[in-house]
Amino acid sequence: MKKIVAILLCSLMINVSMPVGMVFAQDNCDCVSVEHLQLPKKLAKRTPTDIVNSSATETEILSYNTFQVAFAQDFNSKYAKVGDEVVFILPDCLSTQEGTEILPASTKFVAEICDVERPKSFNRSGKIYLNFKYLELPDGTQQCIKAKLFSNKDFLSRGKLNALGKGLGSTLGGMAVGTAAGCGIGVAASAVIVGGFAIGMPVGFAVGATAGLVTPGLYYKAKAGDKINIQILDSLVIEK
Repeated sequence: MKKIVAILLCSLMINVSMPVGMVFAQDNCDCVSVEHLQLPKKLAKRTPTDIVNSSATETEILSYNTFQVAFAQDFNSKYAKVGDEVVFILPDCLSTQEGTEILPASTKFVAEICDVERPKSFNRSGKIYLNFKYLELPDGTQQCIKAKLFSNKDFLSRGKLNALGKGLGSTLGGMAVGTAAGCGIGVAASAVIVGGFAIGMPVGFAVGATAGLVTPGLYYKAKAGDKINIQILDSLVIEK
């Protein structure tokens, strides 16, 4: 009889204590909600993910999220060397579509130049390779990050159209010189000036095209405020 009473008492105590334990567990639970980064439309269409986990104490930006940063100062790769730091800033507050502020405006993203390729012949533009090292909040707090440029290439460089424009300028310049020389030939040969153009333009085009191929490409330049897209490679946890 005593055993039966003891069993009943134990059962009663377990039934009473379980709801209490569940209440404590709920009180200690740091519930996480799934939110989405607020991004420019063009970037939002290209990014692999925009998922952010938000809780009462921290926000976690998941790997492969992307966002925009801007050059904090003018930059010219002509004067760049390996080991130099390049500072970018958040032009606007980084937040979610649901209204959670993750990082304030003017947060710095510091990258180190890990390789420099100077412009080469045949209009091959220079290249700058970056290794993002850490972010710095306006209050001076720093946090390590792992991130890269988010584009179809993993370096900063002037596009082919820019280099083509430079080469075209060389070609047109050469054509002008050649045309003038052709006019001189025409005059010397007692030909009309039109004959000079007829001689000079093909000569000028050949001279200009050759010069355009031989000359090197462009250095990478950016002004303070110019934006680039970056992608984080490891989840980034920001405390609230």
